[in-house]
Amino acid sequence: MTLSVLVPILQDIWRAAPQPQQPDHPIALILALGFMGLGAILVFHGMWTWLSALDSLSARIDEHQQRAQEDHLKERRLRTMMQHAPESIVVLDAEADCLVEVNPAAETLFQYSSDQLVNKKTLWQLSPPLQPCGTPSKDLMEKYLKQAIDGAYPVFEWLHHNAKGEPLDCEVTLAQLPSADQMLIRGTIVDISKRRAEAQERENLLLQLAASHKLESVGQLTGGIAHDFNNLLAVIVGNLELLRENITEVDQISLIDAGIDAALHGADLTKNMLAFARKSPLAPAELDLNKIIRSTKNWAGRTLPASVEMETSLLAGLWLVKADPSSTESALLNLLLNAHDAMPDGGRVTIETANVRIDEDYISSRQEDLSPGRYVMLAVSDTGIGIPQELLDTVFDPFFTTKSPGKGTGLGLSMVMGFMHQSGGTVRVYSEPGVGTTFKLYFKALGSDNEESPETMSHIAPNTTGETRVLVAEDQEQVLDIIVATLTKAGYNVIAAKSGDDAYALFEANNDIDVLLTDIVMPGSRHGPALARDLRQLRPDLPVVFMSGYASEATVHGNGLRPEDIRLMKPVRRAQLLEAIKKATS
Repeated sequence: MTLSVLVPILQDIWRAAPQPQQPDHPIALILALGFMGLGAILVFHGMWTWLSALDSLSARIDEHQQRAQEDHLKERRLRTMMQHAPESIVVLDAEADCLVEVNPAAETLFQYSSDQLVNKKTLWQLSPPLQPCGTPSKDLMEKYLKQAIDGAYPVFEWLHHNAKGEPLDCEVTLAQLPSADQMLIRGTIVDISKRRAEAQERENLLLQLAASHKLESVGQLTGGIAHDFNNLLAVIVGNLELLRENITEVDQISLIDAGIDAALHGADLTKNMLAFARKSPLAPAELDLNKIIRSTKNWAGRTLPASVEMETSLLAGLWLVKADPSSTESALLNLLLNAHDAMPDGGRVTIETANVRIDEDYISSRQEDLSPGRYVMLAVSDTGIGIPQELLDTVFDPFFTTKSPGKGTGLGLSMVMGFMHQSGGTVRVYSEPGVGTTFKLYFKALGSDNEESPETMSHIAPNTTGETRVLVAEDQEQVLDIIVATLTKAGYNVIAAKSGDDAYALFEANNDIDVLLTDIVMPGSRHGPALARDLRQLRPDLPVVFMSGYASEATVHGNGLRPEDIRLMKPVRRAQLLEAIKKATS
């Protein structure tokens, strides 16, 4: 019987019993003892209940402390793993859109300290404005974060930037972390730049191997049939010529001549195939490509229609090369004819030369079989119909042509490629449909015999009179300072301008200028050629010396450069600069 039942019964007995008049009455004693026993029972029960509750509470406290210790141990282990992980790990508060924790590997990757990252940066702020796919970094990262919040584990490639602004090719994995009061996302970031570079290198090697095998196959085929094929053509041509001597009818002579021309054309095809396979004998000699271009322009220009305009931009002080003169002229003529065919409605052809230096990065990025060093570039540009991007990699393949049947053999460009490779150089093509095409030939330059030595540079006589006034337009302040100092020390009166617009204003204020020295590419409304054109409207005979940072700057159609203008390639040596100014003012 429980206390909740016993107490009401005792209360009913007490009320029903006769009330004794004396305290020592037996009934009173019995009732008193009963109530005393009941009180003792109540007190004992309360103490028992309290002790039981106390034991339960103590057990719960012990359990809670044990769980807290286990959680703390887990947290320490996770933090230790995070701090010593080789991968960069960050924790992002998705609601506050900021990083709340980063490990040392992330600090090393981004080159920011933890204080510079936590509560101050988020993942898309450590990225360029646009990802390589063209999507804004912020929008794309929000998409991946939403996937992680929804329970997914997105893994994606991402372009980050470090504190120096250098690109970082990364692989990012996102996952939501359990949290009661925050929406935390863990990001694991792995730098895959080295992996991607190795993959690109393997791809480049495979492409070079495939190109080498293709070239070797063509070479074996050509070398095997060239000798016998030329012997057959010799027999055909010889017999046709003998037959022609005994024929008097004009119609028959015409047929024989057509046969002879066709046989000779077949011999040319064999020669082109041998050149592509690098088996054609060459007679290399020291060449000044500027002289080759001037000579070819004189006679080839007369064969082009009046609708095709030809311009040249030839670098003063061009390095000498060693190449076969006949094959060089043939390659140039081939490019000029291709330019003409690409402009059925007329246009402009520009021939340009420049001294360039090719380094290992250029070679590896373009899969070139070249040695680093100095090269002379010969470029032929047209304003024609252009070549579709998907065809650029095949234009040098043997027998490939975009011309209609009967108008091209498809061996012209392959012959150019073979000749350039056989000469230790290469050829590149750049094109944009509807704008035009540029073919650039790179010839290996000879040694430094044709460059000014330090002794020669130091013995150039300065212009001590100070009467020659040079207007210098250069937007790079450090370059401008060096040029001004060099010319001033040489005795020239120098007027400096930081843009084409400034130079034009200075010339208007004082047009007593003997020569303009200008960079080709500058900010403002007047780049170098535009500045020269505007100043020559004020003084048509103004000599101009152009400077350019890279070769393609002058291959801009309608650039306004005159054939007699001098153009220098940066970095400009002191001797080259002084010689160019002296030549322009003489």
